[in-house]
Amino acid sequence: MFSFFNSDPDKLLTIATELKNAGKIDEAIEKLKKAYKGIAKTEIIYSVETFLRLPLYLQQAKRSDEAWGEFNKLLSVGYPNKMMKKELLPMDNCIIYDKMRLFLQRENRFKESIVFGIFSFVSWGVGLYYQKRKDELKGYFAPDNTDLQITKLLKKAKSLEKKDKILETVNLSIKSVPKIDFSKLNKDIYSILDN
Repeated sequence: MFSFFNSDPDKLLTIATELKNAGKIDEAIEKLKKAYKGIAKTEIIYSVETFLRLPLYLQQAKRSDEAWGEFNKLLSVGYPNKMMKKELLPMDNCIIYDKMRLFLQRENRFKESIVFGIFSFVSWGVGLYYQKRKDELKGYFAPDNTDLQITKLLKKAKSLEKKDKILETVNLSIKSVPKIDFSKLNKDIYSILDN
């Protein structure tokens, strides 16, 4: 017999939260997955934060590799009913990269967290560009703000001595907005952090 309560995505998301809060993390994960399947059968648009719950729950369940795979899936494949507008994609990516940064910090992988923090920062700027929010973009990528964001990331990772070179790399990269080469940026940042 069909049960609305057991298939309604909103109800399942609520149950998942209740299960997580009760310490039943594996059951919460299963409810999330079921909710996501239900969402895929609707035309309702949910925010990226709804889908970021799964990797965070997986990390809490000590299933880090699986969690990281879910992050990458959100970046490469997306999520049900995702709005595929170029003006919005970088904003979603910004949020995903920031959660990846937090994930890595919780895993004490601070050097890697710097890279994803920078990706998050740069992605938001790309979104501002596509949304034609020129004044905001100018302030966002202003030298003082860029310095502040990079300093916060490096301070957390105890790598402030790399600040000048990282800033130079990031500033060079943001000059090519919106055509940021994230692969090159990744390689360049790691090269600085590893030396």
